[in-house]
Amino acid sequence: MGEENTKETEKEMKEETETEKEHSAEEVDEGETPESNEDLIAKLNEEISDLKDQRLRAVAELENFRKRAEKEQSDALKYGVSNFAKEIINIKDNIERAQNSISEEVRSNEAVKSVVEGLDLIEKSTISTFEKIGIKKIDSINQKFDHNLHQAMIEIEKNDVDPGTIVQELISGYTLHDRLLRPAMVGVSKKRKENDGSE
Repeated sequence: MGEENTKETEKEMKEETETEKEHSAEEVDEGETPESNEDLIAKLNEEISDLKDQRLRAVAELENFRKRAEKEQSDALKYGVSNFAKEIINIKDNIERAQNSISEEVRSNEAVKSVVEGLDLIEKSTISTFEKIGIKKIDSINQKFDHNLHQAMIEIEKNDVDPGTIVQELISGYTLHDRLLRPAMVGVSKKRKENDGSE
């Protein structure tokens, strides 16, 4: 009888010990759960932040690509005719040379008058075409020499203008919109040396 009571007591104590362990384990689990949730939330927030950053970068790259594409398309439309423009300004040069070679006496000759008038009409048509496609003649005479627009071919001694002023244009220069097609070939003034005669 005494042995049975002792066994029952030991059994009860063992059950109580196991129950306490289970409660203790549950308490540990319950204590760890909020920590795990906080870690998970922090991790998710970090991933969200990374995704937002990636999205912003992708949007910025797309916008930059769109702007580059628009600029390339615009440049292609504006400057795609540059090779043609270089050829057509050579035609204009030849027309001017032909006009300058005709003297006033020849101009008044009825036999060639229609040819001269035809040349004048071709020049006007060429100028009109220049305007349509954005070709502009560079104004050079009496302007300050600009290495972006002019090419100095000769220096001319002149005291009545500032040094570096363009006083002669040998070949006309042209731009296509804001780009140089051909620099103007010019003569630039310089001061006459004092010991160069008494003119």
